Amino acid sequence: MKNDPFEIHEIDHLSPSSVNTFIDDICLWIMRYLFGYRHGGSPAMWRGTVSDHGVGNLFGLNDADKIYTKAEAIKEAEAEYIRLHNYCVREYPDQIINKDKYTKEKRDLPKYLNAAFDFYLKLGKPSDYQKEVNLYVDDIPVPIQGYIDLQYEDIIRDIKTAGRMPNKVSDAHARQVSVYAKAEECMPMLDYISPTGEVKTLPVMDVDGRIEEVRKIALAIMNLLSISNDKHEIANMFYPNFDSWKWGEDEVKFAKTIWSIK
Repeated sequence: MKNDPFEIHEIDHLSPSSVNTFIDDICLWIMRYLFGYRHGGSPAMWRGTVSDHGVGNLFGLNDADKIYTKAEAIKEAEAEYIRLHNYCVREYPDQIINKDKYTKEKRDLPKYLNAAFDFYLKLGKPSDYQKEVNLYVDDIPVPIQGYIDLQYEDIIRDIKTAGRMPNKVSDAHARQVSVYAKAEECMPMLDYISPTGEVKTLPVMDVDGRIEEVRKIALAIMNLLSISNDKHEIANMFYPNFDSWKWGEDEVKFAKTIWSIK
């Protein structure tokens, strides 16, 4: 493909997250994927990360020499949560961390982990863990890249810690796991883990329909990138809505430098 707009803008792959962010808030997408905005995460993100790793530790999948007991895995997850917080403070000193949320997530972490451990121990050791997949869709020159939390033969499972249980799978989550499922020709399942101890498993049935959504969104991204080789020119086609809850103080500060907002 001549004059590949992804190559021009130094984007070598998309991901379920980038696809979902594009339609959720295009200015956030521009800031992250064209201007390289990074942050140190949030208490909820750290909770999700250490929960994933905790399940891996339970089956010895992060360290081949060690299979953790439940108590050891919880202790390590709590330590990792603190490490992620400290990394954020050290590397992103301007980022504001909500202290109440930090404390609450840290307090509830063993509850999430105990629920997850009891559930996955019944399923047994997965055949794959954090497996990278790269899915190519028609008309898009770069792959959609992602990582499967857990794979059991012909089923892939994504671990979602949730303060409140959903009644249905969100479109964003459905697109995410459909990418994994299509890449592996597997059935996608989402496991929502609650601090109350409840685990709710919800399947995604229309994988091909979701992949067509992903393809169309990726095509929209490519069409936008094709407008100009200048990321500033693309950014100036839009204007950020700082009233949205998605924008934290650090995001707003970075965005103001892009859109020349005082």
